[in-house]
Amino acid sequence: MNNNNEPAAVPLAELNQTVSQAEWHRVSPIAILYFAVAVLRFFVGQFVYLIPPFILLFNRIKENPGLAIGLLSGLLLLIITAAVLKYYYFQYRLSAGTVEIRSGVVSKKYLNLPFNRIQNIKLEQPLFYRPADYVCLQLDTAGSVHQEARLVALSRPFAESLKQHILDLRQTEANAPEHTRPEHAAAVSASEPEQLLNQRSLADLVIHGISNNRIWLFLGLAAPFYNQLADKVLDVLLQAGIDLPAMFDPTQQSWFVIGLYAVSLTMFIMLLLTLFSILGSVLSFYGYTLHKKQDNYIRRSGLLTRHEVSMKFSRLQWVALKRDWLDMLLGRVNLSFEQINGQQQFATEQKIMVPSVTPAEATTLLADAYPDNQLRQIAFNPVSKRFIWRYLLLYWLPAGVVGTLLLWLQQQQTLALLSIVPLVFWALLIVMRWYRYGYAQDNNYCYIRRGYFGVDYYCFAKYKLQQVQFKQSWLMRRAGLCSVKLVMASGALEIPFMAETDGRAILEQGLYQLERSNKAWM
Repeated sequence: MNNNNEPAAVPLAELNQTVSQAEWHRVSPIAILYFAVAVLRFFVGQFVYLIPPFILLFNRIKENPGLAIGLLSGLLLLIITAAVLKYYYFQYRLSAGTVEIRSGVVSKKYLNLPFNRIQNIKLEQPLFYRPADYVCLQLDTAGSVHQEARLVALSRPFAESLKQHILDLRQTEANAPEHTRPEHAAAVSASEPEQLLNQRSLADLVIHGISNNRIWLFLGLAAPFYNQLADKVLDVLLQAGIDLPAMFDPTQQSWFVIGLYAVSLTMFIMLLLTLFSILGSVLSFYGYTLHKKQDNYIRRSGLLTRHEVSMKFSRLQWVALKRDWLDMLLGRVNLSFEQINGQQQFATEQKIMVPSVTPAEATTLLADAYPDNQLRQIAFNPVSKRFIWRYLLLYWLPAGVVGTLLLWLQQQQTLALLSIVPLVFWALLIVMRWYRYGYAQDNNYCYIRRGYFGVDYYCFAKYKLQQVQFKQSWLMRRAGLCSVKLVMASGALEIPFMAETDGRAILEQGLYQLERSNKAWM
Protein backbone atom coordinates (compact mmCIF):
# COMPACT_ATOMS: atom_id res chain seq x y z
CA MET A 1 0.00 0.00 0.00
CA ASN A 2 1.31 3.44 -0.90
CA ASN A 3 1.75 5.53 2.25
CA ASN A 4 2.80 8.71 0.44
CA ASN A 5 0.01 11.28 0.80
CA GLU A 6 0.70 13.14 -2.43
CA PRO A 7 0.13 10.25 -4.87
CA ALA A 8 -2.92 9.23 -2.81
CA ALA A 9 -4.53 12.66 -3.34
CA VAL A 10 -5.68 11.91 -6.89
CA PRO A 11 -7.56 8.66 -6.14
CA LEU A 12 -8.97 10.23 -2.95
CA ALA A 13 -10.34 13.16 -4.96
CA GLU A 14 -11.69 10.72 -7.56
CA LEU A 15 -13.40 8.75 -4.79
CA ASN A 16 -14.95 11.88 -3.26
CA GLN A 17 -16.25 12.94 -6.67
CA THR A 18 -17.68 9.46 -7.34
CA VAL A 19 -19.44 9.41 -3.95
CA SER A 20 -20.81 12.93 -4.28
CA GLN A 21 -22.17 12.33 -7.81
CA ALA A 22 -23.82 9.02 -6.83
CA GLU A 23 -24.01 7.97 -10.49
CA TRP A 24 -23.86 4.49 -11.98
CA HIS A 25 -20.40 3.53 -13.22
CA ARG A 26 -18.90 0.64 -15.16
CA VAL A 27 -15.69 -1.03 -14.13
CA SER A 28 -12.66 -1.14 -16.42
CA PRO A 29 -13.00 -3.17 -19.67
CA ILE A 30 -10.25 -5.42 -18.33
CA ALA A 31 -13.09 -7.00 -16.31
CA ILE A 32 -13.99 -8.93 -19.48
CA LEU A 33 -10.99 -11.16 -18.75
CA TYR A 34 -12.27 -11.75 -15.21
CA PHE A 35 -15.76 -12.68 -16.44
CA ALA A 36 -14.27 -14.94 -19.15
CA VAL A 37 -12.33 -16.87 -16.51
CA ALA A 38 -15.49 -17.09 -14.36
CA VAL A 39 -17.49 -18.54 -17.28
CA LEU A 40 -14.68 -21.00 -18.03
CA ARG A 41 -14.68 -22.11 -14.38
CA PHE A 42 -18.43 -22.66 -14.63
CA PHE A 43 -17.98 -25.00 -17.58
CA VAL A 44 -15.17 -26.85 -15.77
CA GLY A 45 -17.47 -27.21 -12.76
CA GLN A 46 -20.12 -28.75 -15.00
CA PHE A 47 -17.61 -31.19 -16.50
CA VAL A 48 -19.23 -34.20 -14.81
CA TYR A 49 -22.53 -33.45 -16.53
CA LEU A 50 -20.79 -32.99 -19.89
CA ILE A 51 -19.14 -36.44 -19.81
CA PRO A 52 -22.14 -38.38 -21.33
CA PRO A 53 -22.51 -36.15 -24.43
CA PHE A 54 -18.73 -36.09 -24.82
CA ILE A 55 -18.64 -39.91 -24.82
CA LEU A 56 -21.41 -40.01 -27.44
CA LEU A 57 -19.54 -37.56 -29.66
CA PHE A 58 -16.07 -39.02 -29.09
CA ASN A 59 -16.18 -41.49 -32.00
CA ARG A 60 -17.51 -38.84 -34.37
CA ILE A 61 -14.76 -36.46 -33.27
CA LYS A 62 -12.11 -39.13 -33.94
CA GLU A 63 -13.50 -39.67 -37.43
CA ASN A 64 -13.90 -35.97 -38.10
CA PRO A 65 -11.27 -33.79 -36.34
CA GLY A 66 -12.86 -30.70 -37.86
CA LEU A 67 -15.85 -31.27 -35.58
CA ALA A 68 -13.60 -30.81 -32.55
CA ILE A 69 -12.30 -27.52 -33.95
CA GLY A 70 -15.86 -26.38 -34.52
CA LEU A 71 -16.93 -27.32 -30.99
CA LEU A 72 -13.93 -25.56 -29.44
CA SER A 73 -14.54 -22.46 -31.58
CA GLY A 74 -18.20 -22.43 -30.57
CA LEU A 75 -17.28 -22.80 -26.90
CA LEU A 76 -14.72 -20.00 -27.16
CA LEU A 77 -17.26 -17.73 -28.86
CA LEU A 78 -19.82 -18.53 -26.16
CA ILE A 79 -17.32 -17.68 -23.39
CA ILE A 80 -16.35 -14.37 -25.02
CA THR A 81 -19.98 -13.39 -25.65
CA ALA A 82 -21.00 -14.23 -22.09
CA ALA A 83 -18.01 -12.30 -20.68
CA VAL A 84 -18.79 -9.18 -22.75
CA LEU A 85 -22.46 -9.26 -21.74
CA LYS A 86 -21.58 -9.73 -18.07
CA TYR A 87 -19.25 -6.74 -18.29
CA TYR A 88 -21.87 -4.60 -20.05
CA TYR A 89 -24.56 -5.28 -17.45
CA PHE A 90 -22.25 -4.90 -14.44
CA GLN A 91 -22.55 -1.44 -12.87
CA TYR A 92 -21.92 0.02 -9.45
CA ARG A 93 -22.80 3.22 -7.59
CA LEU A 94 -21.26 4.71 -4.46
CA SER A 95 -23.11 7.07 -2.16
CA ALA A 96 -22.31 8.50 1.26
CA GLY A 97 -22.94 5.25 3.13
CA THR A 98 -23.67 2.43 0.66
CA VAL A 99 -22.42 0.58 -2.36
CA GLU A 100 -24.96 -0.58 -4.96
CA ILE A 101 -24.30 -3.18 -7.64
CA ARG A 102 -26.39 -4.18 -10.65
CA SER A 103 -25.42 -7.33 -12.51
CA GLY A 104 -26.77 -10.30 -14.45
CA VAL A 105 -27.58 -10.90 -18.10
CA VAL A 106 -30.70 -13.07 -17.98
CA SER A 107 -31.31 -13.07 -14.22
CA LYS A 108 -30.96 -9.49 -13.04
CA LYS A 109 -29.45 -8.87 -9.60
CA TYR A 110 -29.41 -5.75 -7.47
CA LEU A 111 -27.41 -5.38 -4.26
CA ASN A 112 -27.49 -2.50 -1.78
CA LEU A 113 -24.84 -2.93 0.91
CA PRO A 114 -24.47 -0.28 3.66
CA PHE A 115 -20.90 0.38 4.68
CA ASN A 116 -21.70 -0.14 8.38
CA ARG A 117 -22.59 -3.81 7.66
CA ILE A 118 -19.22 -4.54 6.09
CA GLN A 119 -16.89 -6.55 8.32
CA ASN A 120 -14.21 -7.89 5.97
CA ILE A 121 -12.55 -6.10 3.08
CA LYS A 122 -10.35 -8.08 0.75
CA LEU A 123 -8.30 -7.06 -2.30
CA GLU A 124 -7.62 -9.77 -4.87
CA GLN A 125 -5.31 -9.37 -7.87
CA PRO A 126 -5.41 -12.13 -10.50
CA LEU A 127 -2.32 -12.62 -12.61
CA PHE A 128 -3.88 -10.98 -15.69
CA TYR A 129 -4.65 -7.81 -13.66
CA ARG A 130 -1.07 -7.19 -12.57
CA PRO A 131 0.35 -5.43 -15.67
CA ALA A 132 -2.31 -2.69 -15.42
CA ASP A 133 -2.42 -2.87 -11.56
CA TYR A 134 -6.15 -3.54 -11.28
CA VAL A 135 -7.74 -5.41 -8.37
CA CYS A 136 -11.04 -6.96 -7.27
CA LEU A 137 -12.54 -5.49 -4.11
CA GLN A 138 -14.54 -7.98 -2.05
CA LEU A 139 -16.84 -6.82 0.76
CA ASP A 140 -18.13 -9.33 3.32
CA THR A 141 -20.71 -8.92 6.06
CA ALA A 142 -20.92 -10.68 9.41
CA GLY A 143 -22.11 -14.26 9.08
CA SER A 144 -21.79 -14.43 5.31
CA VAL A 145 -20.45 -17.64 3.79
CA HIS A 146 -19.85 -16.13 0.34
CA GLN A 147 -18.82 -12.59 -0.53
CA GLU A 148 -21.67 -10.09 -0.34
CA ALA A 149 -20.28 -7.71 -2.94
CA ARG A 150 -17.42 -7.80 -5.42
CA LEU A 151 -16.24 -4.90 -7.57
CA VAL A 152 -14.30 -6.80 -10.19
CA ALA A 153 -11.94 -4.33 -11.85
CA LEU A 154 -10.91 -1.19 -9.96
CA SER A 155 -7.56 0.54 -10.18
CA ARG A 156 -5.51 -0.24 -7.10
CA PRO A 157 -5.21 3.39 -5.86
CA PHE A 158 -8.99 3.87 -6.17
CA ALA A 159 -9.69 0.54 -4.44
CA GLU A 160 -7.27 1.39 -1.61
CA SER A 161 -8.97 4.77 -1.12
CA LEU A 162 -12.42 3.14 -1.08
CA LYS A 163 -11.23 0.52 1.38
CA GLN A 164 -9.87 3.17 3.75
CA HIS A 165 -13.01 5.26 3.32
CA ILE A 166 -15.17 2.30 4.43
CA LEU A 167 -12.90 1.56 7.40
CA ASP A 168 -13.01 5.18 8.55
CA LEU A 169 -16.79 5.41 8.30
CA ARG A 170 -17.15 2.15 10.18
CA GLN A 171 -15.05 3.41 13.07
CA THR A 172 -16.70 6.80 13.39
CA GLU A 173 -20.14 7.42 14.91
CA ALA A 174 -22.37 10.13 13.53
CA ASN A 175 -22.39 11.97 16.87
CA ALA A 176 -18.66 11.50 17.61
CA PRO A 177 -16.54 14.41 18.85
CA GLU A 178 -14.81 16.54 16.27
CA HIS A 179 -11.40 14.91 16.68
CA THR A 180 -12.88 11.51 15.74
CA ARG A 181 -14.97 12.56 12.75
CA PRO A 182 -14.35 10.93 9.36
CA GLU A 183 -12.23 13.74 7.92
CA HIS A 184 -9.89 13.63 10.93
CA ALA A 185 -9.81 9.83 10.99
CA ALA A 186 -8.93 9.73 7.29
CA ALA A 187 -6.01 12.08 7.82
CA VAL A 188 -4.70 10.05 10.76
CA SER A 189 -5.11 6.67 9.03
CA ALA A 190 -3.48 7.91 5.84
CA SER A 191 -0.41 9.15 7.72
CA GLU A 192 -0.04 6.10 9.97
CA PRO A 193 2.29 3.52 8.38
CA GLU A 194 1.66 -0.22 8.43
CA GLN A 195 3.59 -2.25 10.96
CA LEU A 196 5.16 -5.43 9.57
CA LEU A 197 4.46 -8.29 11.98
CA ASN A 198 5.71 -11.25 9.96
CA GLN A 199 6.80 -12.37 6.52
CA ARG A 200 7.51 -15.81 5.10
CA SER A 201 10.46 -16.73 2.91
CA LEU A 202 10.46 -19.33 0.15
CA ALA A 203 12.28 -21.73 2.47
CA ASP A 204 9.50 -21.34 5.05
CA LEU A 205 6.91 -22.18 2.39
CA VAL A 206 8.84 -25.29 1.37
CA ILE A 207 8.83 -26.41 5.01
CA HIS A 208 5.10 -25.71 5.20
CA GLY A 209 4.50 -27.79 2.08
CA ILE A 210 6.48 -30.69 3.54
CA SER A 211 4.77 -30.66 6.94
CA ASN A 212 1.23 -29.84 5.79
CA ASN A 213 0.54 -32.17 2.89
CA ARG A 214 -2.61 -31.14 1.02
CA ILE A 215 -2.16 -33.55 -1.88
CA TRP A 216 -4.91 -35.81 -0.47
CA LEU A 217 -7.44 -33.25 -1.68
CA PHE A 218 -6.18 -33.68 -5.25
CA LEU A 219 -6.15 -37.46 -4.87
CA GLY A 220 -9.76 -37.40 -3.70
CA LEU A 221 -10.82 -35.32 -6.70
CA ALA A 222 -8.96 -37.67 -9.06
CA ALA A 223 -10.54 -40.83 -7.59
CA PRO A 224 -12.97 -41.42 -10.53
CA PHE A 225 -10.03 -41.48 -12.96
CA TYR A 226 -7.70 -43.88 -11.08
CA ASN A 227 -8.19 -46.78 -13.51
CA GLN A 228 -7.55 -44.67 -16.59
CA LEU A 229 -4.54 -42.99 -14.95
CA ALA A 230 -3.10 -46.36 -13.89
CA ASP A 231 -3.39 -47.72 -17.42
CA LYS A 232 -1.70 -44.62 -18.85
CA VAL A 233 1.11 -44.78 -16.29
CA LEU A 234 1.72 -48.47 -17.00
CA ASP A 235 1.85 -47.78 -20.76
CA VAL A 236 4.36 -44.96 -20.27
CA LEU A 237 6.54 -47.12 -18.00
CA LEU A 238 6.45 -50.00 -20.49
CA GLN A 239 7.61 -47.66 -23.25
CA ALA A 240 10.45 -46.61 -20.93
CA GLY A 241 11.43 -50.26 -20.39
CA ILE A 242 9.92 -50.64 -16.89
CA ASP A 243 7.50 -53.57 -16.47
CA LEU A 244 5.84 -53.06 -13.08
CA PRO A 245 3.71 -56.26 -13.13
CA ALA A 246 6.84 -58.32 -13.81
CA MET A 247 8.78 -56.52 -11.07
CA PHE A 248 6.16 -57.53 -8.48
CA ASP A 249 5.51 -61.06 -9.81
CA PRO A 250 6.60 -63.64 -7.14
CA THR A 251 7.19 -66.22 -9.91
CA GLN A 252 9.88 -64.03 -11.46
CA GLN A 253 11.35 -62.19 -8.46
CA SER A 254 12.35 -63.15 -4.92
CA TRP A 255 10.39 -61.68 -2.01
CA PHE A 256 13.48 -59.70 -0.94
CA VAL A 257 13.73 -58.03 -4.36
CA ILE A 258 9.96 -57.38 -4.40
CA GLY A 259 10.32 -55.72 -0.97
CA LEU A 260 13.11 -53.47 -2.25
CA TYR A 261 10.99 -52.52 -5.26
CA ALA A 262 8.01 -51.77 -2.99
CA VAL A 263 10.09 -49.55 -0.70
CA SER A 264 11.63 -47.68 -3.64
CA LEU A 265 8.25 -47.16 -5.31
CA THR A 266 6.70 -45.94 -2.04
CA MET A 267 9.50 -43.42 -1.49
CA PHE A 268 9.18 -42.19 -5.08
CA ILE A 269 5.41 -41.71 -4.73
CA MET A 270 5.89 -39.89 -1.39
CA LEU A 271 8.43 -37.63 -3.07
CA LEU A 272 5.95 -36.76 -5.83
CA LEU A 273 3.20 -36.07 -3.30
CA THR A 274 5.52 -33.84 -1.28
CA LEU A 275 6.52 -31.89 -4.39
CA PHE A 276 2.85 -31.29 -5.23
CA SER A 277 2.23 -30.15 -1.65
CA ILE A 278 5.18 -27.74 -1.79
CA LEU A 279 3.82 -26.36 -5.07
CA GLY A 280 0.43 -25.78 -3.44
CA SER A 281 2.05 -24.01 -0.50
CA VAL A 282 4.05 -21.70 -2.77
CA LEU A 283 0.99 -20.90 -4.91
CA SER A 284 -1.05 -19.99 -1.82
CA PHE A 285 1.50 -18.16 0.33
CA TYR A 286 4.18 -16.76 -2.01
CA GLY A 287 5.27 -13.28 -0.92
CA TYR A 288 3.45 -13.66 2.41
CA THR A 289 3.36 -10.60 4.67
CA LEU A 290 1.29 -9.85 7.76
CA HIS A 291 0.90 -6.18 8.63
CA LYS A 292 -0.98 -4.29 11.30
CA LYS A 293 -2.46 -0.84 10.82
CA GLN A 294 -4.49 0.77 13.60
CA ASP A 295 -6.70 -2.12 14.76
CA ASN A 296 -6.61 -4.11 11.49
CA TYR A 297 -4.55 -7.14 10.51
CA ILE A 298 -3.67 -7.21 6.81
CA ARG A 299 -2.49 -10.40 5.12
CA ARG A 300 -1.06 -10.39 1.58
CA SER A 301 0.00 -13.52 -0.29
CA GLY A 302 -0.37 -15.51 -3.50
CA LEU A 303 1.70 -16.31 -6.57
CA LEU A 304 -0.79 -16.44 -9.45
CA THR A 305 -3.60 -14.53 -7.72
CA ARG A 306 -2.49 -11.97 -5.17
CA HIS A 307 -4.84 -11.88 -2.16
CA GLU A 308 -5.11 -9.14 0.44
CA VAL A 309 -7.30 -9.92 3.45
CA SER A 310 -8.05 -7.29 6.09
CA MET A 311 -9.48 -8.28 9.47
CA LYS A 312 -10.56 -5.88 12.18
CA PHE A 313 -9.12 -6.88 15.55
CA SER A 314 -12.56 -6.84 17.20
CA ARG A 315 -13.57 -9.72 14.87
CA LEU A 316 -10.83 -11.95 16.29
CA GLN A 317 -12.48 -14.82 18.20
CA TRP A 318 -9.50 -16.98 19.13
CA VAL A 319 -5.88 -17.63 18.22
CA ALA A 320 -4.95 -21.21 17.33
CA LEU A 321 -1.39 -22.58 17.36
CA LYS A 322 -1.33 -25.95 15.58
CA ARG A 323 1.51 -28.45 15.30
CA ASP A 324 1.32 -31.94 13.89
CA TRP A 325 4.08 -34.45 14.54
CA LEU A 326 6.12 -33.32 11.53
CA ASP A 327 5.81 -29.66 12.56
CA MET A 328 7.17 -30.65 15.97
CA LEU A 329 10.15 -32.42 14.36
CA LEU A 330 10.86 -29.37 12.18
CA GLY A 331 10.29 -26.89 15.02
CA ARG A 332 7.37 -25.07 13.35
CA VAL A 333 3.90 -23.81 14.29
CA ASN A 334 0.92 -22.90 12.10
CA LEU A 335 -0.79 -19.90 13.69
CA SER A 336 -4.34 -18.82 12.79
CA PHE A 337 -6.31 -15.76 13.78
CA GLU A 338 -9.82 -17.24 13.73
CA GLN A 339 -12.57 -14.73 13.06
CA ILE A 340 -16.30 -14.62 12.42
CA ASN A 341 -17.41 -16.65 9.40
CA GLY A 342 -16.12 -19.99 10.70
CA GLN A 343 -17.70 -21.56 7.59
CA GLN A 344 -14.77 -20.23 5.57
CA GLN A 345 -12.08 -21.87 7.67
CA PHE A 346 -11.04 -24.25 4.86
CA ALA A 347 -10.70 -21.42 2.33
CA THR A 348 -7.04 -20.55 2.66
CA GLU A 349 -7.33 -17.28 0.76
CA GLN A 350 -9.91 -16.05 3.33
CA LYS A 351 -7.92 -16.84 6.47
CA ILE A 352 -5.57 -14.75 8.53
CA MET A 353 -3.08 -17.59 8.86
CA VAL A 354 0.68 -17.46 9.37
CA PRO A 355 2.23 -20.67 7.99
CA SER A 356 5.17 -22.49 9.56
CA VAL A 357 6.48 -19.91 12.01
CA THR A 358 8.99 -20.75 14.72
CA PRO A 359 7.70 -21.10 18.31
CA ALA A 360 9.33 -17.76 19.19
CA GLU A 361 7.57 -16.02 16.27
CA ALA A 362 4.26 -17.65 17.27
CA THR A 363 4.68 -16.36 20.83
CA THR A 364 5.36 -12.85 19.52
CA LEU A 365 2.28 -12.86 17.28
CA LEU A 366 0.09 -14.20 20.09
CA ALA A 367 1.40 -11.50 22.42
CA ASP A 368 0.53 -8.84 19.86
CA ALA A 369 -3.09 -10.01 19.81
CA TYR A 370 -3.35 -10.84 23.53
CA PRO A 371 -0.57 -8.93 25.34
CA ASP A 372 -1.36 -10.34 28.80
CA ASN A 373 -1.85 -13.99 27.83
CA GLN A 374 -0.07 -16.68 29.88
CA LEU A 375 -0.07 -19.56 27.41
CA ARG A 376 3.64 -20.31 27.72
CA GLN A 377 3.77 -20.49 31.52
CA ILE A 378 0.29 -21.59 32.55
CA ALA A 379 -0.23 -25.13 33.87
CA PHE A 380 -2.88 -27.17 32.05
CA ASN A 381 -5.32 -29.38 33.91
CA PRO A 382 -5.74 -32.86 32.35
CA VAL A 383 -9.14 -34.38 31.61
CA SER A 384 -10.21 -37.51 33.48
CA LYS A 385 -9.01 -40.99 32.44
CA ARG A 386 -12.68 -41.90 32.16
CA PHE A 387 -12.35 -40.31 28.70
CA ILE A 388 -10.27 -43.36 27.68
CA TRP A 389 -12.62 -45.93 29.19
CA ARG A 390 -15.67 -44.33 27.63
CA TYR A 391 -14.35 -44.62 24.08
CA LEU A 392 -12.79 -48.03 24.67
CA LEU A 393 -15.95 -49.54 26.12
CA LEU A 394 -18.51 -47.86 23.86
CA TYR A 395 -16.71 -47.98 20.49
CA TRP A 396 -13.40 -49.81 20.49
CA LEU A 397 -14.31 -52.97 22.41
CA PRO A 398 -17.57 -53.77 20.52
CA ALA A 399 -15.95 -53.16 17.14
CA GLY A 400 -12.87 -55.20 18.08
CA VAL A 401 -14.72 -58.17 19.54
CA VAL A 402 -17.52 -58.36 16.97
CA GLY A 403 -15.32 -57.73 13.92
CA THR A 404 -12.55 -60.13 14.92
CA LEU A 405 -15.02 -62.82 16.01
CA LEU A 406 -16.96 -62.65 12.72
CA LEU A 407 -13.76 -63.02 10.71
CA TRP A 408 -12.67 -65.97 12.84
CA LEU A 409 -16.04 -67.73 12.45
CA GLN A 410 -15.82 -67.29 8.68
CA GLN A 411 -12.52 -69.18 8.69
CA GLN A 412 -10.57 -65.97 8.01
CA GLN A 413 -8.02 -66.49 10.76
CA THR A 414 -5.30 -64.50 8.98
CA LEU A 415 -7.58 -61.49 8.50
CA ALA A 416 -8.78 -61.81 12.09
CA LEU A 417 -5.20 -61.58 13.33
CA LEU A 418 -4.38 -58.72 10.96
CA SER A 419 -7.44 -56.79 12.19
CA ILE A 420 -5.70 -56.46 15.55
CA VAL A 421 -3.21 -53.98 14.02
CA PRO A 422 -5.75 -51.19 13.22
CA LEU A 423 -7.49 -51.89 16.54
CA VAL A 424 -4.23 -51.31 18.43
CA PHE A 425 -3.63 -48.11 16.45
CA TRP A 426 -7.19 -46.95 17.21
CA ALA A 427 -6.66 -47.59 20.91
CA LEU A 428 -3.38 -45.66 20.74
CA LEU A 429 -5.21 -42.69 19.19
CA ILE A 430 -7.74 -42.71 22.03
CA VAL A 431 -4.96 -42.70 24.63
CA MET A 432 -3.04 -39.95 22.84
CA ARG A 433 -6.21 -37.87 22.54
CA TRP A 434 -6.67 -38.10 26.32
CA TYR A 435 -2.99 -37.36 26.92
CA ARG A 436 -3.11 -34.17 24.83
CA TYR A 437 -6.39 -32.80 26.21
CA GLY A 438 -5.91 -30.02 28.76
CA TYR A 439 -7.52 -26.78 29.87
CA ALA A 440 -6.64 -23.70 31.90
CA GLN A 441 -7.90 -20.18 32.53
CA ASP A 442 -6.89 -16.91 34.11
CA ASN A 443 -8.84 -13.72 34.74
CA ASN A 444 -9.10 -12.79 31.06
CA TYR A 445 -8.47 -15.85 28.90
CA CYS A 446 -9.30 -19.51 28.46
CA TYR A 447 -6.71 -21.95 27.13
CA ILE A 448 -7.39 -25.34 25.57
CA ARG A 449 -4.86 -27.96 24.48
CA ARG A 450 -5.70 -30.96 22.33
CA GLY A 451 -4.32 -33.18 19.58
CA TYR A 452 -3.08 -36.71 18.91
CA PHE A 453 0.60 -37.09 18.03
CA GLY A 454 0.79 -33.36 17.40
CA VAL A 455 -0.59 -30.70 19.69
CA ASP A 456 -2.89 -27.69 19.16
CA TYR A 457 -3.36 -24.73 21.49
CA TYR A 458 -6.37 -22.39 21.55
CA CYS A 459 -6.41 -19.07 23.36
CA PHE A 460 -9.45 -16.77 23.51
CA ALA A 461 -10.74 -13.85 25.55
CA LYS A 462 -13.65 -14.75 27.81
CA TYR A 463 -15.77 -11.79 26.67
CA LYS A 464 -15.94 -13.39 23.21
CA LEU A 465 -18.15 -16.19 24.53
CA GLN A 466 -21.64 -16.29 23.04
CA GLN A 467 -22.88 -19.17 25.19
CA VAL A 468 -21.57 -21.85 27.51
CA GLN A 469 -23.15 -25.33 27.48
CA PHE A 470 -22.74 -27.44 30.61
CA LYS A 471 -23.27 -31.20 30.09
CA GLN A 472 -23.35 -33.88 32.76
CA SER A 473 -24.67 -37.44 32.65
CA TRP A 474 -25.65 -39.44 35.71
CA LEU A 475 -22.38 -41.36 35.71
CA MET A 476 -20.38 -38.16 35.26
CA ARG A 477 -22.25 -36.53 38.16
CA ARG A 478 -21.34 -39.43 40.44
CA ALA A 479 -17.68 -39.07 39.45
CA GLY A 480 -17.71 -35.28 39.86
CA LEU A 481 -17.11 -34.68 36.14
CA CYS A 482 -18.74 -32.69 33.37
CA SER A 483 -18.25 -31.58 29.77
CA VAL A 484 -18.32 -27.93 28.74
CA LYS A 485 -18.92 -26.54 25.27
CA LEU A 486 -17.75 -22.97 24.65
CA VAL A 487 -19.54 -21.33 21.72
CA MET A 488 -18.16 -18.26 19.93
CA ALA A 489 -19.01 -16.51 16.68
CA SER A 490 -16.38 -18.56 14.79
CA GLY A 491 -17.37 -21.97 16.13
CA ALA A 492 -17.27 -24.03 19.31
CA LEU A 493 -14.58 -25.63 21.48
CA GLU A 494 -15.35 -28.50 23.85
CA ILE A 495 -13.65 -29.74 27.02
CA PRO A 496 -14.79 -33.30 27.89
CA PHE A 497 -14.54 -35.09 31.24
CA MET A 498 -13.22 -32.13 33.21
CA ALA A 499 -13.65 -31.63 36.96
CA GLU A 500 -17.15 -30.38 37.79
CA THR A 501 -15.78 -27.54 39.93
CA ASP A 502 -13.62 -26.31 37.03
CA GLY A 503 -16.54 -26.61 34.61
CA ARG A 504 -18.84 -24.56 36.83
CA ALA A 505 -16.09 -21.96 37.31
CA ILE A 506 -15.71 -21.57 33.52
CA LEU A 507 -19.50 -21.42 33.18
CA GLU A 508 -19.92 -18.72 35.83
CA GLN A 509 -16.97 -16.59 34.74
CA GLY A 510 -17.96 -16.90 31.09
CA LEU A 511 -21.52 -15.78 31.79
CA TYR A 512 -20.21 -12.95 33.97
CA GLN A 513 -17.94 -11.69 31.19
CA LEU A 514 -20.75 -12.10 28.68
CA GLU A 515 -23.10 -9.90 30.74
CA ARG A 516 -20.68 -7.31 32.09
CA SER A 517 -18.15 -6.74 29.31
CA ASN A 518 -18.79 -3.79 27.00
CA LYS A 519 -16.04 -4.76 24.56
CA ALA A 520 -16.96 -5.41 20.93
CA TRP A 521 -17.09 -9.09 19.97
CA MET A 522 -17.25 -8.40 16.20
